[in-house]
Amino acid sequence: MLPYRTTVRACAIEEFDGWVCHDSEEFLYVLTGKVRLYSEFYASMGHHVISQSQEDATILWVTSLK
Repeated sequence: MLPYRTTVRACAIEEFDGWVCHDSEEFLYVLTGKVRLYSEFYASMGHHVISQSQEDATILWVTSLK
């Protein structure tokens, strides 16, 4: 597993050039703020996370390594 704490600065899906895709399972826990998760088709496809708060959100993201 690969855990990391990160800041979500993007506030609109249009800020991304393409979908984030990888072959792993993920767990996301919001530490501060409010986020919205976008998925390209369903749970295992491309995705993005944007902040829905006035300030940047902070998340704990844990990714499994396959």
